[in-house]
Amino acid sequence: MSQNRKPEKFMKEWFRYGGIGVEMLASVLIGAFGGYGLDYLLDTRPWLMIVGFIFGSAAGFRSIFRLINQDKENKD
Repeated sequence: MSQNRKPEKFMKEWFRYGGIGVEMLASVLIGAFGGYGLDYLLDTRPWLMIVGFIFGSAAGFRSIFRLINQDKENKD
């Protein structure tokens, strides 16, 4: 029975950590493209895209830190 549990646990962890990578990528892309769109509308190239990239990166790192804290709580 424990052999059936190992692949299930492995896949669950793989999807969890793979999902955090996708979330990081999506945060950065949304921030950068949102900034790019605002740059196009307001004619402020490339400043708002850079700001959007920075905020998107910060949101992605926040997700990683949240996952680390959840793992710490589960181990305790």
